[in-house]
Amino acid sequence: MKVLKKSVAVGSVVTSMFVMVNSQVAVIAAGENCYSIQNSDSKNFCLATAKNDPSYCYSIQSSDAKNMCLAYAKKDKSYCYSISNSDSKNQCLGQF
Repeated sequence: MKVLKKSVAVGSVVTSMFVMVNSQVAVIAAGENCYSIQNSDSKNFCLATAKNDPSYCYSIQSSDAKNMCLAYAKKDKSYCYSISNSDSKNQCLGQF
């Protein structure tokens, strides 16, 4: 079983999650850990990417973080182009 660590930074929001390739259990477990995050934008970003559910992204206040979240959760790099911070935009585009 292969384990990957993914860290995402958007402004002051940093989210790390572990993903076990070929294992749905890891995705569920990662989602459960998201609930302990105090910052609501970070929590929603974590839930959206861990559960692969873009609906959580719409609760994110920061527009850059929301667009990065949507890009990751929907696996659609077109959202990256709406990110105003150039470093965050390049980081988003680098994931595709």
